[in-house]
Amino acid sequence: MSQNTHRQLMILGTCALCFVLFSIYRRGVENGWSVMQRVYGTGKLVTDIGSDEETEPETAKAVGQAEERQAAGVQVTAYEENPDVRVQLCTDDYAGKYHEKLTLVCSTAYTVSYGDVTEEHKASEPVWFTLDDPWLEHGTVTLVPKKKKGVFTFSDLKRAQGAPSYTGKILVERKEEGLLVMNELPLETYLCSVVPSEMPSGYPMEALKAQAVCARTYALKQLQTGRRTEGGADLDDSVSYQVYNNFKRDERTDLAVKETKGKVLTQDGELVDALYYSTSCGIDLSRNLSEEAVFCAFMSGNDEAYEKEEPWYRWSTYFSLEELTRLAGTESQEAGEVSGMRVSERENSGVIKTLEIIGSGGSFEVEGEYEIRKLLQTQNAPVTLQDGSTAPNLGMLPSAFFYLTEEKEGGVLKGYTLKGGGYGHGKGMSQNGAKHMAEAGRSCVDILRYYYG
Repeated sequence: MSQNTHRQLMILGTCALCFVLFSIYRRGVENGWSVMQRVYGTGKLVTDIGSDEETEPETAKAVGQAEERQAAGVQVTAYEENPDVRVQLCTDDYAGKYHEKLTLVCSTAYTVSYGDVTEEHKASEPVWFTLDDPWLEHGTVTLVPKKKKGVFTFSDLKRAQGAPSYTGKILVERKEEGLLVMNELPLETYLCSVVPSEMPSGYPMEALKAQAVCARTYALKQLQTGRRTEGGADLDDSVSYQVYNNFKRDERTDLAVKETKGKVLTQDGELVDALYYSTSCGIDLSRNLSEEAVFCAFMSGNDEAYEKEEPWYRWSTYFSLEELTRLAGTESQEAGEVSGMRVSERENSGVIKTLEIIGSGGSFEVEGEYEIRKLLQTQNAPVTLQDGSTAPNLGMLPSAFFYLTEEKEGGVLKGYTLKGGGYGHGKGMSQNGAKHMAEAGRSCVDILRYYYG
């Protein structure tokens, strides 16, 4: 064989190999992969990890939607560290932050440390804490199981599961307001008690995995920003942050955490604000719903949403002018008797940004979806869901995705019917939307890109 022929064959072989490698790479990108840079032991984010979930058929529409999502810069990426998180434990049913007393036991032998003293305790040997406990004069008291599998059970703390048990360290500190209790444990272990408390374990696996990625991202964002609870913890265990250990761990939710280990959501290399909530009103991320007429038409005709069969998808409630006067008095003593109410401004998503209350003493505006929901409490105004059931005494309005309908008698305004949809703040991922997307065959990555991309 001549040198020229040999050289030509080598060139052809190299070209063929490059073509094959490029085809594999392109196929990988189309399935949500990208090149991964390894950064060991730094806790830094590494670029987009691969997904082994099945993707939808590669129609032109599906590929186009994927390209649009990728262009937005939201990625499912890997975080290589498993830092400890410190969680403040609230009182019974999350009613408060500070405890009057505590009783706890450990399933294994454990130590109790305070000041320069470390005491040894046997398994199932209880310890008690009260406000005048001499242990607490030395500052923080730390309880640590002597075996990794050890868990502390709080016999006088109420959660949905009953008396809750906690892995990791328990820290108790006396404050002027009462006893502050914190649980310190690795992030991935923490998530195993967040996911079943935030999403029913019977939901489809891809939805549970999406929830795990959101919860992990949210927790790491809290650690990254350095924000602390009033007691100095990274988070607390209530809806103020993420609900933790309200329900027991479950095999399916444990698997969702395991299969997404280290996966987080980032944009431009930074952790996103991975907020989530219960149910949407059928939010269409491609539409601007800030105009009142557009929003009302959307709420009346949107029957293609994933959550259209959910009870909270549509709801209504009624407020008389007398009830509005009572509620307005808690916000502004100068409002007087309420004679009207109107939506002043909506965000592009359709959620009300500013609500104006018109009273005999003048008008005032309520800013922000949370403040609006908090003002319009429903103790005396039960909410009727689209399945005909009612939800009395919610404490606050289900969402700020609603419009007003005047109710008159003999031409005289008597009050307003609020016609709304969804449950929660409406930012980030809808948990029931994730459920229905997964039931329709969408993967964890599809769900996350839909809501955050």
